[in-house]
Amino acid sequence: MSIKQHFARWKETEAAKLRPMTAKQRAGYILHYYRFWFIGLALLLLVGFYIGDAVIQSHKEILLQGFFTNDEYNLFPAERIEKDYAATQTLTRQQRIVFDDALYIDLGGEASEYTAASNGKLTAYMMMHELDFVVTSDEVLEYYKDTFPMEDLEALLPADLREALADQLFFNTDADGKTTAIALDMTQSRFVAGTGADADPNVQHTYYFFVPAGAPHPEQIVQFLRYSFGL
Repeated sequence: MSIKQHFARWKETEAAKLRPMTAKQRAGYILHYYRFWFIGLALLLLVGFYIGDAVIQSHKEILLQGFFTNDEYNLFPAERIEKDYAATQTLTRQQRIVFDDALYIDLGGEASEYTAASNGKLTAYMMMHELDFVVTSDEVLEYYKDTFPMEDLEALLPADLREALADQLFFNTDADGKTTAIALDMTQSRFVAGTGADADPNVQHTYYFFVPAGAPHPEQIVQFLRYSFGL
């Protein structure tokens, strides 16, 4: 028997069951016996929506991409910052801002799959020059500063911003004896001092902003720093 014949027989059988019922009884019967079909259809539609949205998002131009790692105190909630910052920019329907805070770099020797994946993602995006900035803890910055090349913020920032943030710049001297501003202390930003977290004794790490060498959107990086420090 073909699928078409099976369906015709099933339809005829169900119609025979429903025919003598009242409208209320029919509704109850359908909801009871077909609820799993409805749930399955809803899940299928939901999955289809997310897949479709992912495809659409993947074709949009990324104007700024940043990672927040080791945020043990939830100072940098990526989704909220992404939304708030995007609202300050004039974005077209084909542009987007992408921030991610679901990364943790473990420096204590606990090489779990999660931390290995985080480190791998961070490294890959840096190497492919797809990452504009990283905000991370002092200990992670110390680990990365001699591992990955970073932009000199004194060269990247315009004069007014460089002057305003002079006290927040973090300098490092490399193996060749060259000293550059590789990072920016985020303590006075809207995310830390702006929330009172700078006075919270439970916050035991200082968080720094650094720009990987070859970051693709230097102008947007500058705009994000203006937003971060209210400048």
